[in-house]
Amino acid sequence: MRTKLIVVIVLTVMIIVAVCVTFSACNKLEIAYYKPTPTEFGYDLDNSIPFVDLATAPVDNASRGFRGETYITLGRKEAYPGSDEDYMEKLDRELQLLENDDICLMQVYVYLIEYYKADLPKSALDQLKEYLQAIEDRGLKILLRFAYETSEGQKNGPKTSNIQRHCQQLRGFVEENAALFDRTVYAVQMGLIGLWGEGHGSAHRHSVVKVAKAFADMLPDDVPLMARTPQILSKVPEESEWRFGMHEDYVIGYNDPWVAISTDDKYYQAVINKCKYAVTDGEMPWGRADIRIDMIGAIKTCVDFGMTSFSLAHNYIEEGKEYNLKRWKSEYLSEEVLKENKFPYNPSLLKDGKITAFNYLKYHLGYQLTASNLHIEGGKLSFMVTNFGFASPYGYEMRVYVDNKRVLPQEGYSSADLLQFCQKIYTMQYSGGEVAVEFVNLRDEKDKIKLFNDVPFVDGRNIICS
Repeated sequence: MRTKLIVVIVLTVMIIVAVCVTFSACNKLEIAYYKPTPTEFGYDLDNSIPFVDLATAPVDNASRGFRGETYITLGRKEAYPGSDEDYMEKLDRELQLLENDDICLMQVYVYLIEYYKADLPKSALDQLKEYLQAIEDRGLKILLRFAYETSEGQKNGPKTSNIQRHCQQLRGFVEENAALFDRTVYAVQMGLIGLWGEGHGSAHRHSVVKVAKAFADMLPDDVPLMARTPQILSKVPEESEWRFGMHEDYVIGYNDPWVAISTDDKYYQAVINKCKYAVTDGEMPWGRADIRIDMIGAIKTCVDFGMTSFSLAHNYIEEGKEYNLKRWKSEYLSEEVLKENKFPYNPSLLKDGKITAFNYLKYHLGYQLTASNLHIEGGKLSFMVTNFGFASPYGYEMRVYVDNKRVLPQEGYSSADLLQFCQKIYTMQYSGGEVAVEFVNLRDEKDKIKLFNDVPFVDGRNIICS
């Protein structure tokens, strides 16, 4: 009896050790090193170039800010699989619901479940092209995700080989429609695996390494990519790692098993450092899920990850009911709270020393660029650009013109100049004349950034000196 008991104890210990080793191995991350960004601004801004206030702040800068959400199921006329809801009507309904919120960005789930074990036919790819054209007609850019499965226990789902084959076909689609794709798609989430493309609950087991490779190969190098979790991020191809950020789809403001990574995790700092050099997005759980949200903690998550956009479909107004983001329109962040939490903020957007939590996110998600400190002396002109936003103007190039002739600042320019809490002074030769600054999207020449300065904006150029 005693011998049997010892055997049972030994076997139990061995099982526990094996489980712990397995769990540890599964949670070991391979996150590349990125230099931490500053946590405060180094220079004061003068008023040599007038600033906007909250009433005059730009609301139509592209590829940033709050976003809506919609769906299309290829091979069917419906939006979400099984909904029987027309996908074009769904798009327009979602836009109408958010028409007062200055939405320039939509998240679009493209469901491929109709073809989970077959090739994508030409009709499905034509349908996708028509949809992108409809997106362009509405003046939008989209955050794109391809997915298959929607229900737990669903037996119909792709195998890894099916996903790889679809990625090859979609690569051809992107190449054939490159200009349209660049004008409409600002970033792509990896998706593809599991429920809603979130990497879990698949009908079949998948090789994440193979899917990540096929996904990265599907898209040109200048298209920003995202992974759902640090574990998936650890398995992306080494040569494409620099392109990947994350999308944290469970922003609640405190540690929980469902968050992408806990703030006390030993890899947390490495993950958020990496994310600030790429494109990162997020969303809260649905309001109807009745999950507690910590406001300051949720905003801190957005700041830490350097989020470019954030869902206004989740936890705002759902089926006529109001949730956290709606309530945050009347909940304020004081300047003291912003400073205490090391949140970047533009002082010119504060009114009576405060700003609503909703407006804080609305204007600080992504990039928010302000020119200042204009100085002319000794045949040279210099000015400073401050990024008050959470994220850099990723994929944009700065161009400076003097009397309509392009000049090159002696410092050069990179979007990494303007990471979170970053400021950069640019200097050039100058003998007089109008000076204009242009930030242009390298994938869409018509997409140009308005500075948060009260200056003329003419043909996409901010005239900072005349």
